Amino acid sequence: MSIGWFDDIAEADDYFLNERLETEAWDDLGPLASADLYKIKALMHAYNRIYYDPRWDLPIYANATAAELVILKKANAEMAYYLAVHVWQGDEDRRKGIQAQGVIRAGIVQEAYLEAMMLEVPIPAPVIALLEAWSAGHAVYPFNLERREAGDITDKIPKDFDPFNIFDSDDY
Repeated sequence: MSIGWFDDIAEADDYFLNERLETEAWDDLGPLASADLYKIKALMHAYNRIYYDPRWDLPIYANATAAELVILKKANAEMAYYLAVHVWQGDEDRRKGIQAQGVIRAGIVQEAYLEAMMLEVPIPAPVIALLEAWSAGHAVYPFNLERREAGDITDKIPKDFDPFNIFDSDDY
């Protein structure tokens, strides 16, 4: 049975051992007897957070190609590490709770929260970068535009002008 996009916990441990410089938060997940349980929970929480985020259209484990799995496993591990640092300690939950109450400035150090971020699910920048290829609904398709206008910028726009139907105009 897969754990997120990983085959098993040993594969995730290999990622942290061989590919990540800082691993303290991963290594410290729970007491020794239950470390695997907490690592599995972190990987599944990470998987769910990024898989169900509407910003991406991601394949499930069974449908991902080998090349996609390489990237998805890195994203899964990096999201799990973020969760181990910020959720395991309750840090993210406290801040999101304050934001949910409508607080925009709090604490002795006067932390300021962006209201626009209140409903955003926190995803760290490295994970966003890894998942960019699966960006959902944000595609931009550039094409050459040519501007042909009769008159200049000081001319008034006719009342019957339809900006969505400019190609039926006699002027174009």
